[in-house]
Amino acid sequence: MADLFDYLNWRGDLTFEQAPFCKIDGIILAQLVYINYTGLVSSDFKSQIELSRLWDSLKSARDFTARCDMGPMVSAHTPELLESASKTARFSSLKVCAYSELFDRQRNEQFAAVTFILPDKQAVFAFRGTDDTVVGWRENFNLGYLPKIPSQVQALEYIRAAHKALKSKYILTGHSKGGNLALHTAVYADSKIRKKITNIYDFDGPGFSQDFYNKPEYIEIKDRLTIVYPEQTIVGMIFHRPRHFEVIKSDKFAVYQHDPFNWHVTGCNFENANDVSRESKIFHKSLNNWIETMSVGQKEKFISSLFIVINASGYERFSELTKNVVPASARMIKCLRGMEPDMRDAIFNSIRELSKVVRAEIPLLKLLNKN
Repeated sequence: MADLFDYLNWRGDLTFEQAPFCKIDGIILAQLVYINYTGLVSSDFKSQIELSRLWDSLKSARDFTARCDMGPMVSAHTPELLESASKTARFSSLKVCAYSELFDRQRNEQFAAVTFILPDKQAVFAFRGTDDTVVGWRENFNLGYLPKIPSQVQALEYIRAAHKALKSKYILTGHSKGGNLALHTAVYADSKIRKKITNIYDFDGPGFSQDFYNKPEYIEIKDRLTIVYPEQTIVGMIFHRPRHFEVIKSDKFAVYQHDPFNWHVTGCNFENANDVSRESKIFHKSLNNWIETMSVGQKEKFISSLFIVINASGYERFSELTKNVVPASARMIKCLRGMEPDMRDAIFNSIRELSKVVRAEIPLLKLLNKN
């Protein structure tokens, strides 16, 4: 199977003048935004650093290991991808700027974005997906009942600031929640900004309400939109999806297909599959049918209750929770048993359904499912 590193080997010698920006470039830049660039990349759009110099600064940073420790939900190969890209003619001279990162427990907000400037001055805005934090995942779930989550508001503010500073066209890209942010921003941005967007890439991001895809602004940009799901997508099946999307092959199963390093690459495209898997379709149908039976208040109560249970573990990161799965699950089960019976049953049923679809050896799900 060919992957992102093979792409860099095949096409790394081709500049963007020789070979136009493509979806594989889009996922590479969407993946690189997971790294912590605080203090290495400016927070404004004027001060810019070449990608090759950025890698040199990152690898020599005293806290290099901490910056690259993104938890088990983000591939540990990401710093290696930056290193490989920084050594190619295609990516080495890209300018990087406007790194923004926000984390707010009170607002349940986890946001990050960075801008890459192509040789033709076109700007690529890369939005970070959900990281390892419980706060980040709470914000994801809040998509189920809030009109807009804080990260979506922040992404709009980011592109408005870019529009004032940059005189260029734009590409928006993101993986997971970052893909949701890219598409949401393209649709809700001011019309002047929307007209300057040439491409939007949404890589396995959670969806929206059905009404979203009927909005005139969505219809305006949909021909510039590329949505990609792996065959056994789970994140991409959360909420509603559009009619047209691309399904691609991966060499892993279930939740591990969410990782772009496991996606099959061929030339400047992914290797396509016929359709999403039966399990993904079942998950999509059952989850969304269940969500639609609930009022906004019921959704909020369920999500709040679910994260009360998760927070009862005593850990703020899922990586910490996983390393201490036995005591964490004991505290969570105790919290669950103290809840109202209807909410307790709803959470247990959700865990059981997710376990059926995931089919992976996830210790926490196994322990909760047994209880």
